[in-house]
Amino acid sequence: MLKKLTVDKSATMESGKKLPVVSYILMGMGVIYLIMTFTEDSSMITPAVVFGAPGVWLFFKAKRTKETGERYKKYIALVVNQNQTSINKIVSATGFSYETVVKDLQKMIDTGYFAGAYIDVTTQEIALAKTTSQLIAQDSVAAQTQAKVVVCGSCGANNRVTIGQITECEYCSSLLQ
Repeated sequence: MLKKLTVDKSATMESGKKLPVVSYILMGMGVIYLIMTFTEDSSMITPAVVFGAPGVWLFFKAKRTKETGERYKKYIALVVNQNQTSINKIVSATGFSYETVVKDLQKMIDTGYFAGAYIDVTTQEIALAKTTSQLIAQDSVAAQTQAKVVVCGSCGANNRVTIGQITECEYCSSLLQ
């Protein structure tokens, strides 16, 4: 599960929905063993720590994952759907610091959310490869009748999908139809 969070982009977009459940179960088991330590058997302290500590760690990991997913969704909405490439305008729209936005955008580029993109420090913009909406605008009318634009349920990005085919979101790798 933890490997999936570091490798799978769609896992971040799902806002860590499964991690809190696992963390609550582990913390609950830790509390049960802790209670047993005080009431019945003092040797139960080890299982209390073995279950409780990872539960607490997963809880905070889930919280960070959810916050990251929400920030990434905002960036995708601005950069992909609204074609906003100015980092200063992204900072204004999100309310995050300039450093946070640049750091997040660079992480997104590094993990493949924006294929072929880079941050141009001289113009303070994110330079993207041609976006889906630009590709759709370039297609002929005949090609457009065989394709449709679908909004990704995970990250909210607009994607071009060929009718009748299942494809992956080009930003978060979630399946689209």
